[in-house]
Amino acid sequence: MSRWLILRTSGGQTLPLAASLGAAGFAVWTPARVLRRSIPAKTPSGKRLIATDAPILPTFVFAAEADLLRLAAAAVELPSPHPAFSIYRHGGRVPLVGDSEIAGLREEEAREAAVIRAMREAESHAAAEAIRIAAIKSEAARRRATRELERKQRAALRAKPCQLAPGTVVEVAEMPALIGVPGVVESVDGAHAHVRFGTQSWKIEGWRVYPSTLSTIAA
Repeated sequence: MSRWLILRTSGGQTLPLAASLGAAGFAVWTPARVLRRSIPAKTPSGKRLIATDAPILPTFVFAAEADLLRLAAAAVELPSPHPAFSIYRHGGRVPLVGDSEIAGLREEEAREAAVIRAMREAESHAAAEAIRIAAIKSEAARRRATRELERKQRAALRAKPCQLAPGTVVEVAEMPALIGVPGVVESVDGAHAHVRFGTQSWKIEGWRVYPSTLSTIAA
């Protein structure tokens, strides 16, 4: 499984940074989509559709773990051939994410690309517009179904007793303040765990806590 670190840049430089680093031989990726908009033009309708690439996740670029040292050097290189960027750190460490954690972004990018291909292959503007509207409705329905499924799964997780043993080194999911920060289970209270981070002890829902498998690299 590939692991990725996160690069941060300005919103408008997201795609240029990915392109520049990719051209320089770095393994980088950021999800993108094609936006279509009308502009005034000397046509019978008085307008023309243009397509532009836009980032799905502005300011974020994912880079291969193996390029960490080279990227650290490139980030401070002056003058730099790349748009300005920094390596995301949290608590003095560089969090790494696995392929499974960005799978949803890859799927969204693929769906966007499929819609654009269908619109380009449509026989008329009306047909292309129908495809666009159908895609919007389909995406809205998909998001509603996903939210409902997540709600049910979350309720089931919250009702499940925590089964981690005291002394287990853990990570915490969906709590931004604790991303990449390992803690130690002190005790378990039904569906909750008491986890110590340094000198502080937190009571956390058990479904959020899992044995530490997320690798981190000291800054």
